[in-house]
Amino acid sequence: MKRATSGEDVHKLAHDFNNLLTAIIGAADAILERSEIDPEARADIAHIREGARRGTTLVRRLRGAAHNEFASPCLISVNETIGATYRLLDHSLGANVILALDLREPGGRVLIDPSQLDRVLLNLIANARHAMPHGGTVTLATSRRAVAAADTRIPDTVPPGEYVVIMIADDGAGIPRDQISRIFKAGFSSRPQAGGSGIGLPSTREIVHQANGFLSVESITGQGTRFEIYLPCVESVSAPVVSSAAATKAAPTVLLVEDDLLVRNVTKRTLHRAGWNVLCAISAEEALEALQDGKCDLMISDIALPGMHGVALARLVQARMSGVPIILTSGYERTAIDEAGDVMNVVFLTKPYGQAELLEVIARILKEVAARS
Repeated sequence: MKRATSGEDVHKLAHDFNNLLTAIIGAADAILERSEIDPEARADIAHIREGARRGTTLVRRLRGAAHNEFASPCLISVNETIGATYRLLDHSLGANVILALDLREPGGRVLIDPSQLDRVLLNLIANARHAMPHGGTVTLATSRRAVAAADTRIPDTVPPGEYVVIMIADDGAGIPRDQISRIFKAGFSSRPQAGGSGIGLPSTREIVHQANGFLSVESITGQGTRFEIYLPCVESVSAPVVSSAAATKAAPTVLLVEDDLLVRNVTKRTLHRAGWNVLCAISAEEALEALQDGKCDLMISDIALPGMHGVALARLVQARMSGVPIILTSGYERTAIDEAGDVMNVVFLTKPYGQAELLEVIARILKEVAARS
């Protein structure tokens, strides 16, 4: 009799698949950096990379169905994510509604779970479709916006900051003025006769808030509705930001602890190109041996290692070298990182990750450590 797949089996499968996707994304990033690639090959590699990125959404959905796990934010390009899911968004509108894209500022990056962003966009675009039963146009646009002073909107007040703004606008029936302040309340629906549940916009707002973002809506009856999603902009980096102690060396040293060969090789090349001297280990025990010969300025370690796991390794390394920054990675999401609450200067990076995301996390943790020293 065939054994049913358990949640633990799904968890392990997702971990292995995320390792594979990390290697694919990292290799694609490396190829895309080469200036000699012809435009057609570059486009093909970009498609491969985005295909791998979309694979992460499938992994999260599979794992979420098995374990009901929470969202896992990662650094994404908003325009690339929208471009990759454009066909799905377009098909959701039907034949008599046009989806117009106006994607600007391709460098705009934010921290959000890509599958959650897909959910937000699908929900808002579905609402726009319902507002135009006889057809029309939905505009999906992105931009960068600096907010100088607190901007009070419905339903959120947007504080000062630099944001990537996603706008979804339609030319439909609009929302009556007496309803616009109520549409984000759970259970309220402006179209109950058409099957509206009243949970779509409240869940949309919750997802945006989980990403430290804000939501805005403006509507004129008979002319249409415009939603804007404000997500804090995260500047990408191309080189590591080293601490003052590490800056005196010819090249800072990172200890990379990763048992997956593909991930190890791709990550090692990324770090070398960014100016790091890389020591590699495939287990916690091997990592501790490597540290006997000297110190490192940063450790990057997978959590699921043969023998001692990465969290225990982080504790031992911190005991030997107090204050060294540590990045723990895993394809198992954040479940194990909660065990590292007593370890200083630790951040978590979910697999799969790309080159820019890895370097961004490195820059962030080193900057935080330097600010505290």
